[in-house]
Parts: sequence; structure tokens; C-alpha cells
Amino acid sequence: MNENNTLLEKYATIAQIITQEKGPFKLFALFKREDFPWEWDVVLSAQWLPGEKKMDALRFIFDKIRPVLNEDEFLNISKLVLLDINEPFVKAVQTFLEEHDNPNVFSNTDIQGIEMRTGLMIVSPITSSQKAILPHSHELLTQASKWIRKAASQGDDEAQNTLGLMYLKGEGVKKNVRLAKKWFAKAAALGHPSAQQNLEALHQ
Repeated sequence: MNENNTLLEKYATIAQIITQEKGPFKLFALFKREDFPWEWDVVLSAQWLPGEKKMDALRFIFDKIRPVLNEDEFLNISKLVLLDINEPFVKAVQTFLEEHDNPNVFSNTDIQGIEMRTGLMIVSPITSSQKAILPHSHELLTQASKWIRKAASQGDDEAQNTLGLMYLKGEGVKKNVRLAKKWFAKAAALGHPSAQQNLEALHQ
């Protein structure tokens, strides 16, 4: 599997995880610009973005991205861009995709005066494609559990909390409240506030 296909799969998993907590995306894409060809801009647009507390939204999304990507993939993120669904750039991307049959991957493109070396579409803003955004969510979550389990085993508290939630809900893994408690406890011991709340809720 080449780099682009691996990233498409991993970011589709991330989109699925975030969508289940926050709601659907209008746009979720990765762009390599000509002036920074070795790094990715991660561009996201949704009804709930950027929100009143932009830093909280950025932190939330980074925390969901980190457990799924390996270190090199994570370090290759240049910036995270949060856009309102009515931003001109979102509309420009939609126009480009409509004119080019809605590709998942494209290269050497100019969108709104920005030269893109490569673009990867995780979620397309074209309405007709919305029903087919994540057709294999069960498979994606099963794959995600493997990446997240690896990060959790290496001591990543966000991954530990996420894995606990997956066990609690039976998403990507077989439902197991005992294992959910185990991973919540590990993350809580590292000071993860959501994990502490999740653990307390299970003991009520």
C-alpha cells in the first residue's frame, strides 16, 4: 500500500471516529502545497467548526489524529485548518471536484490561487457523495482499533481513553466493560480528564 492509500485509510478512520462524537464533515482533506511539498495541510469543515473555542476544537482533533498515525505521519502535518462550511475555499474545492468527477486523489492543481502538489479527499463536499462517505465504517473501526491499541500499549493516554470507549461501545472490538475499565484506569492514572469521568461513570 503506497503512502497516499495508507493516509486515506487512516484519515478515513479518524473522520469516522470524530463524526461519531461530533457530527459529519462537509470537507476533510489533506493538501501538499508546492511551497511545502514535504508536509500536509489538514483542512476540515463542518457545521460544528471552527466553533466558539477554536483552540479546544484544534486540541480535540489533534487528540483523535495522534493515536492513529505513526510518528512520521504525525510530524508531517504542517497545520490543521478549521473552516466554516460557507468559506470561499470550501466552495472552491467543491467546484473543482464537480468539474473533475469528484476524485479521491489529485495532483498539480490550483485551487483559489493556491498551488497544490497533491490532494487527498477524505470527505468530499459534493452532496451526492455524502451517503457513501464511509461505507465500511465497521472495517475502518476494526482497523483503527489495531492502530489505537498499539499507541495505547505505548502509554498514549488519549489512545487509552479512545480504546476504552471502543470497548465500552463495542466499536471495532467486541464489547467488554472490564477491558473498558482497564483502559480508562490507565489513562486516568496519567491524568486524562475524560478517562477519569468515564471511569467514575462506570463505578456509579
